[in-house]
Amino acid sequence: MNEGLTIFLNIDREKADENEELIRRIDEFLENFGIKYSGVENIYCPVDRTGRDDAISAACRALSGVVWLKGKLAYVSVMNMTNVCSMEEIRPDDMEKPSESKLEYYEKFYQESNSLAHGIVVDENRQLRDGYISYIIAQKYGINPSIYEAFAKQPLKKVIKGRHVVRMEGEWKVKSNKFYCWNYTLKNPVVPGDILKADTKNGKAFVCVDRIEYVTGKEFCEEYRDIIKHMGKRI
Repeated sequence: MNEGLTIFLNIDREKADENEELIRRIDEFLENFGIKYSGVENIYCPVDRTGRDDAISAACRALSGVVWLKGKLAYVSVMNMTNVCSMEEIRPDDMEKPSESKLEYYEKFYQESNSLAHGIVVDENRQLRDGYISYIIAQKYGINPSIYEAFAKQPLKKVIKGRHVVRMEGEWKVKSNKFYCWNYTLKNPVVPGDILKADTKNGKAFVCVDRIEYVTGKEFCEEYRDIIKHMGKRI
């Protein structure tokens, strides 16, 4: 994870010289963080892969405050490779066997949606760090899951991305199409569609899970508030 950055700009394509100068300045700016242009489209990668988590998080923070990018920087996307190794390379030997109820919860979601609730995370030695049930289900059904890498010494958190919902006339309804992210540290299994209670800047609120992702690195793991309760309901 955090293998690179993709930078999107708001530019006038007819102003070639101005655009070229802007990109040159971005290249030079990112070199201060040990990040260089990959030579492919708008992708930048850390030179030292072992320090990529700190480099990427520092660069993201810095880019948002660059004055000469104001009005030009559309957004920055962190790149996470999803095929870092094969299923055969994964070492699950240190993982605890999941409970039958937890396995059943995730497997039922797979059977209903034909997709895993979330991917698998391994460390640099291919030791499984998270997503053991996804690993079990992928093996059972012969599917190719998303497999991410997070260094063993870096913190790792499961993150849910979802929208605010409200209970109206006996049904859960989405309040808006704006998405937010929260850390998920509860022991309850969680899949897309689940209703959760979240800590927000405006107090407690209900959210519906859209998808489940991971973040790694100290700065990224401290970025979001926490989910505080699984409501045992699903849309």
